[in-house]
Amino acid sequence: MKLKTLIFGGYILMAAIIVALSAFSIVFIERLNIASDKILKDNYLSIESVNRMIDNLDVIDNSQAILLSKHKIEKETSRKEYSEAKNNFIKYLFVCEGNITEQGEEELLKIIRKQFEQYVSKIELTDPSISDFKYINELIPDYNNVKSSCYELLKLNELAMLSKSEISKGISRDIEIYMMLIAGLSLLFVTVIISKVPSAVIKPISELTEKVEAISQKKYTERIEVKSNNEVGILARSFNRMAEKLDEYEKSNVDKLIIEKKRAEAIVENMRDAIIVLDENNEVILANKVSLKLLGMTKSDLTGRNVDKIAEKNNLLKNITDSREQKKSEDSENSNNYLRIVFNDKEEFFLKDYTNITDANGKTIGIIIALKNVTGFKELDEIKSGFIATVSHELKTPLAAMNMSLRLIQDPRVGELNKEQKRLTSAMKEEVKRLLKMVNELLNLSKLEAGGEIYKYQEVTVDEIRDASVTPMLMQFEQNKIKFDLKVEQDLPKLKLDVNKIAWVIINLLNNAVRYSKQGGEIKFTVSRENNFIKFSVKDNGVGIKPEYIGKIFQKFVQVNKANLESQYKGVGLGLAIAKEFIEAHKGDIYAASEYGKGSEFVFKLPV
Repeated sequence: MKLKTLIFGGYILMAAIIVALSAFSIVFIERLNIASDKILKDNYLSIESVNRMIDNLDVIDNSQAILLSKHKIEKETSRKEYSEAKNNFIKYLFVCEGNITEQGEEELLKIIRKQFEQYVSKIELTDPSISDFKYINELIPDYNNVKSSCYELLKLNELAMLSKSEISKGISRDIEIYMMLIAGLSLLFVTVIISKVPSAVIKPISELTEKVEAISQKKYTERIEVKSNNEVGILARSFNRMAEKLDEYEKSNVDKLIIEKKRAEAIVENMRDAIIVLDENNEVILANKVSLKLLGMTKSDLTGRNVDKIAEKNNLLKNITDSREQKKSEDSENSNNYLRIVFNDKEEFFLKDYTNITDANGKTIGIIIALKNVTGFKELDEIKSGFIATVSHELKTPLAAMNMSLRLIQDPRVGELNKEQKRLTSAMKEEVKRLLKMVNELLNLSKLEAGGEIYKYQEVTVDEIRDASVTPMLMQFEQNKIKFDLKVEQDLPKLKLDVNKIAWVIINLLNNAVRYSKQGGEIKFTVSRENNFIKFSVKDNGVGIKPEYIGKIFQKFVQVNKANLESQYKGVGLGLAIAKEFIEAHKGDIYAASEYGKGSEFVFKLPV
């Protein structure tokens, strides 16, 4: 018999048992439900109504007792209570008369109605100034008669309810016995089937498991004896074919491929750079010795585990992996990509690099994380920075002396110069100024790179920043006939920053806007709030920036459109790099947007 037929038959049997149990349950539950409904319908409504009749009868008696008092307000209240209780008694009496289910109940209800009407008639025919004698000798006996009859009716229904409750209990006991009997027979039947059927399935599967285990140990000569034509037999034949193919592969060039794989792993293992390879599920599939040493982990701690879960307990790994999903910056030397790590008992620098591994369809199937050891380059960079700082410092003094000498030469008190001499000395003076500016920028950059720049933070208003930065530029706007448009949003909050540094940034941006704008051009300087930041924008309608320069203008020594500038306006391309350092030190962000030939906009944001 096929496994499918066997399993299907088992499901049908289970379904039949479930249907049978459900049918019996529904029948017996319906019987219980009918018995319960009968109790509620026949007796509970009458019992509840009789109780309400007794309560209202007590209210009528209490109202008559109150009428014996002399207090006028109490008498009026008692009459109202009497009228309401009388109506309620008659209402519940009607309910009982419409729900007669027990023998003797109809006769008893007639007696109660007759007694109550007699009792009420005596009350209503009694003189309003009722006497104690009348109340005790006439009203109370009638009250007791009505109440006794009500209790008799109540007892009749309670006894009937108890009797029906016993019937319900009997039905419940029958249900328990039948259900236990059916369940026991079903369990016995299923147990017999379970004890016989699984062996037909489990035995060949157990044999298949043993053979698979043997195959996993490279015993490709193992085979399964085919004893049936069902699904297990088909599986056994497929297994035998697989074992034959594996045996063929074993004898082919698989060993060569494994050797090549091991050689590739050995190359990665012995690289000087730290390498971590992740699969599409962010699980570590390879990590070389350098990465393990950097992280202070063993291979078993890292491979085969999710990198994000490991990073929760390893700060260095968290730092490495946090930015793997971000798009690589065009500026490969961005300081955010550097890691400073104590390694091999000395401080070394590593550059983070992420490479997506894609298949033929372009789907990402993994990520290679590389930490490139750039300590040597960093040391050379520091040596270069130190050299530039030293040379700049040494040049600053003679350039200042030359500037002073030129000023003295141009002073009429030293001697009059002819026209050609004045032109030459003026040109020399402008070149010396330009060189002094370049030297100052180089010194500033050296201080920033060395971490020696001191920031003096203070709370200031936007108006103070505006005054410190815009005022020095007004004469330059006027000389170049630049239309300057200033817009500052009202009620901006104060900022905590170094005024001189931020003013330097704004002046640098405004100066660049003037340099790259034609005479008669327009510069717009706006300050506004954007969420939790204050946004500063400098926009001009000058020559603009070519698209290939947009991603590079904040790098060191990068200049654009140099051929269009006079020599006195040329720099070394450090202004924007320094501005970027200043803004990032204030936890802000700076960026540029431009359309070549139509102008540029430089924006930086500072947190409130």
